[in-house]
Amino acid sequence: MKKKLALFLALLVAGTWSVAFAQEGASNDDGIFALKNFGASVALTTDYVFRGISQTDENPAIQGSFDYKHPVGVYLGAWASNVDDSISKGNIEIDYYGGFRKELFKDFTFDVSLIYYSYPSGGDDPEPDFIEGHLGLSYVFANVPLQPTLGVGYNYSPDFFGEDGNAHYLNGTLDLALPYHIGLGFEVGYQDVEGDKTTGNNMGEDGGDGFDYIFWRVALSYEIKGFGLDLSYYDTNEDDFLGDVADSRVVFSVSRAI
Repeated sequence: MKKKLALFLALLVAGTWSVAFAQEGASNDDGIFALKNFGASVALTTDYVFRGISQTDENPAIQGSFDYKHPVGVYLGAWASNVDDSISKGNIEIDYYGGFRKELFKDFTFDVSLIYYSYPSGGDDPEPDFIEGHLGLSYVFANVPLQPTLGVGYNYSPDFFGEDGNAHYLNGTLDLALPYHIGLGFEVGYQDVEGDKTTGNNMGEDGGDGFDYIFWRVALSYEIKGFGLDLSYYDTNEDDFLGDVADSRVVFSVSRAI
């Protein structure tokens, strides 16, 4: 736990120093604490789904975030949601993240970050808190009809949720800009967990250690009067081991950036 916190704090310090150096000699309006660099959001959703698995036992969730994004590419933030007892006895998840996102060349974006998933009062045997590193790449075909955006991502955790050992997550996305400002998105992801305290010792999938599965998502999105609307269909290929929370489902969300 202490090592995880130390890693995250190191990232926060590194990000802050990066911004400070980049802003040396800048005016107050464009300084580190310029109001335009801060943002927040709130969302209501019929189900909190993480990589195809319901975190609220198929019940609604209230979510919110607070972010700092600097033009040089550094960003920091926190995000929170209610979760089910099976995820955390404290019924809350708070994620802290920091990273660097930049357009390397026209329409091609690089993103590297560190994410700390915390579950206050979530217990400690096994401990639910875990940390992940993320690497993502995306490219926008700006001059092609529907402006398709392709993305690929990789996440690695040295000790996944429930002290469950090494975990790898790969995903690919395709987003299309349909007429009338409607967005159409597709995502396919693969999660592989080694298995240790939670699904190790032959408590994993098919009587072995750990588990792995594929999930997919199709989403329609629309923005009206500052509100974001999202209708998503989720499914996985492993509801036998993961249970009903990994069944197919349709989720509707309403969000507002502040």
